[in-house]
Amino acid sequence: MDAGRERDVESTLPLVRRAGPADARAMAEVRVRGWQAAYSGILPDDFLAGLTVAAGEAAWRAWLEDAEGGLPAWVAERAGKVAGFVSSGPPRDDDVPLPAAEVYALYVLPQLWRHGLGRALLETATEFWRARGAETTVLWVFRDNAPARAFYEAQGWQPDGGRQELELAGASAIEVRYRLRIRA
Repeated sequence: MDAGRERDVESTLPLVRRAGPADARAMAEVRVRGWQAAYSGILPDDFLAGLTVAAGEAAWRAWLEDAEGGLPAWVAERAGKVAGFVSSGPPRDDDVPLPAAEVYALYVLPQLWRHGLGRALLETATEFWRARGAETTVLWVFRDNAPARAFYEAQGWQPDGGRQELELAGASAIEVRYRLRIRA
């Protein structure tokens, strides 16, 4: 491969780094835009239109400022700007035996879907927990979010039978749990 072509390939790879408090607003923006694009038709339009960056920014800032054992989050950058993020921690479900971890959130700006950012973020979180002894990871996804489910399945995740119903903005939405074994 010639040097010019090699630079072009490298420039398309996202930079993934640990998130800090200064990333809170950008993470909230990614989440709002991600929810509005991914959950249209799954959640009520008025609910999605009413999502605000300010509320999310405060929550992410509190999460990221927790110096006492704060749970990890990473951001992916494109052209020096946050374009996606992932957060994770211990599993919240009693039927997920330890050692395990859960991916709590994974969002990428809609215009950058299918550009490798989600995969890079998911791999970063998975490797973090594998290095700490986790044997499995889980995540929840809306049952009707076919593109996200296809993405997770392409990364080796499989539904494990977990199911929960969420009430959001007066609407009911079903989530299904996915699982990935990360240690033999």
